Parts: sequence; structure tokens; C-alpha cells
Amino acid sequence: MTSKARDSIRPSAPDGPADGAIAASHGPDSPTLFPAAAVATRRLDRIRIVLVEPSHPGNVGAAARAMKVMGLSRLALVAPRFADVTTRPDAIAFASGAGDLLANATSHGTLAAALEGTTHAIAMSARDREYAPPPTTLRTAAVAASRALADADGAVAFVFGSERYGLSNDDVLRCQARCRIETSDDYGSLNLAQAVQLVAYECRQAALTTTADAPIDPVAADRPIPATHEEREALIDHFEQGLLAIGYLDPGAPKKLMPRLRRLFARAGLEHDEVQWLRGIAKAMLRASGR
Repeated sequence: MTSKARDSIRPSAPDGPADGAIAASHGPDSPTLFPAAAVATRRLDRIRIVLVEPSHPGNVGAAARAMKVMGLSRLALVAPRFADVTTRPDAIAFASGAGDLLANATSHGTLAAALEGTTHAIAMSARDREYAPPPTTLRTAAVAASRALADADGAVAFVFGSERYGLSNDDVLRCQARCRIETSDDYGSLNLAQAVQLVAYECRQAALTTTADAPIDPVAADRPIPATHEEREALIDHFEQGLLAIGYLDPGAPKKLMPRLRRLFARAGLEHDEVQWLRGIAKAMLRASGR
């Protein structure tokens, strides 16, 4: 999310969610959009919104509402300030009809746990970080996410930081891309739920746009399988052990080698098979060192 999200939000009227239905085009030469919408729905079901250390129950509830309006349903919380955040009155009130998303939200102790099963994660952060992925626009990130979901199984995550501090450098480095929401130079502060709403909207538009002209359920038996979050993390740990074993990485003065390696692997967009042979190299390093 962009910098300095506000700590509280103003409640809106307790009306129902906005109409997100997709009408079919009518006429003899107008193809219906319902088949594409069905494909889009399957993609949206695999987009995960991850809130890291959210402070305010109202923001969590409002984020759930923002998601449901656009057809997203997977909400993950990382170390929320209140363990019972999803059942607090403010969260339920601000959800305004999205109570099912709150009830089904998952809670995790770490970002690594929240990203399990994902093949691609986008850090929502406007701040430049050393060795972090270069920023991309929200629309570009949403289209890339939709295409990634079309090409493989698994899930894609958009990761938001806390209202006061945003994402830590370590959290950003666990993601494969970084996205900033372009705002006014005069005032660039977005509330957490507002940022989630923008992301959810762009994800919905991208899912519909990238499926409208595509064949339904394309045959893709020979397509490469992207590496999962768990596979990439295991590779990084394995490589670190190998580099330590051969003396290339000094544990007393590690400097920036491992963050650079993380950035390299993120930029490479590793596939499952590539992770396996890279781990074979790490194993050979350990074997050569006698470990």
C-alpha cells in the first residue's frame, strides 16, 4: 500500500455490497460474457489478500467488504493486533454483508506461513527498498496476476503492511514483485481498506479482460509448473547452507549476499524443475565441502 495509511476510517452507511453482476450482451452478433465471467471467477477465487499486522478491526472488516464487492474471497491475516479481530463489533459492522469473508479468514504467525501455496506474491509498497523488486503499476500487476493464474495452479497474493509502518524490508523481499498505487503528489495517503478496494477492482477487471478473448479451459499439459513459495524458500535456505559450507558466505559479515540472491531468484520467475536442479547445485556444494 502507499505510505502513511490512516489509523481509522469513517464508517459508511450499512447498505449492501455494490452490484458486481456481469450482464450478458444481447443481440445476434454479441457473444455472452458469462463463460468468460466463469473463468474470471475461478481466477479471483485464487487471489489472496494478505494483511500484515493490521491494527484496527474496522479496517479488516472494510477490507473484507471491498474484496467481496469485487468477487475476491481469500483473506489472510498475519499477526493481527487483536487475536479475535474478525469477531470484534467494529470488524463486523464495517464488513457490512461480508461477514462470511471474516469468518473464513485465516490467521498466521508469519508472512511465510500466509504465503504457503502461492506461486507469486506482490508487495504493496510505495517506498523504495534496497534490493527490492522494482515497482510496477497496479494495473500491470493485476494483469500479470491474472495471467499467472491462467497458466498454472496455485494462488497469487497481494501483501499489505500495517496501517502505521507498512511492510518491513524482509516482508518485501519475500515477494516476487512490488507494486505502488499512483496517487497525487500533494497527498498520497490511502487508508488500508481503500488500497484493498483498488487492488480488488483492478484484479477483477484484469480477470475479465484477459479471459474474454481466451479459450475456455485451454489445454496446457506441457506448460511449465511455477515454483511455489515453499519451494523458493527451501532453495534459498539450501543455497545459504552450501555457500557457508564452501566459505563463500561469511556468517560473521554476510553483507547483502542473501538479499541479492533473493532478488535474483524473484526476477527469474523460477519453475519447479529449475528449483530442483539449483538445489542439486547446493547439495553438490555441501558434498564437496565434506558436509
